[in-house]
Amino acid sequence: MSLTALATVLHADSERILHASFPDGTGLEIFTETTGSSEIDPRGEMGIGPGVGSQNLVNRVVRNRSNKILFVYNLEASRGASPDTVKIRIEPISAASEVGMLKYEASHGRPFSAAHLPTVAGVREFSAVKIGEAVTLDILYNPSNGEKIYDVLRPITGSSPVMSVTSVVAPELISLKQIAIRVNGRAMAAPASWTIGMAIRIDIPHLGTYVVAADDPHEASPDHGFAAIAQADGKTLSWMMDRDRVEIMSSTNVLTRSGKGVLWVYHDRHYQPDVVGLQSADTVEWLFPKR
Repeated sequence: MSLTALATVLHADSERILHASFPDGTGLEIFTETTGSSEIDPRGEMGIGPGVGSQNLVNRVVRNRSNKILFVYNLEASRGASPDTVKIRIEPISAASEVGMLKYEASHGRPFSAAHLPTVAGVREFSAVKIGEAVTLDILYNPSNGEKIYDVLRPITGSSPVMSVTSVVAPELISLKQIAIRVNGRAMAAPASWTIGMAIRIDIPHLGTYVVAADDPHEASPDHGFAAIAQADGKTLSWMMDRDRVEIMSSTNVLTRSGKGVLWVYHDRHYQPDVVGLQSADTVEWLFPKR
């Protein structure tokens, strides 16, 4: 399907997720979350359409379960100034794209109730988002109950070096947001960031580095001794290894799709960090400490 102003528009359902690729090979994964019970479409739509002037940009459309538009914006991404970082730029929807969207909605029996679509008030930039980390864009806020609806934007690797949008099978991801961590019952200071990926690296002082994978990594990394010993249950991730018990509490469900399950853990005692650290990637090879 296509909109008047969009060359390509892709939808995603609960089994799939949307990716955007940009000319320098930068890629983003995007989905919508809510802190409450609003009936949102967590995947929404993305397309390629007019930005300012002659430049094409990715258009993001957030919808509810009734297929009504909640919010729209233009999106750009490029390599950041530091290695393994991405610069994300969010802009108000362009006038040309807005006209096309309004016409399309009206022609499909969903006329928008206002003259303009809700969009960001101005340009927002995230200048150095690490691969695997996630940033959020607040979309709607209900002051009566404190509920927020927001988009999650996560840089990913392996994107094609052309501007495009694709719908892919949604993988099981590990999500650690604003975590609390306890080692052998003792609380430790932890970063307040949001890290999400198919594999997570957790650096813990005095214990070394743990790499935790959502799926069996033995085929991808046969030389590393992963063990299926970690338990994810809702917002809690825990494991016992080498007589040390690690418990992590996240403000999100640890597993993005199934809610609970067994995860794979690799332990490297030789790398000794000074502070608790988190990294993520979509392959475990990115996460092993460099010798």
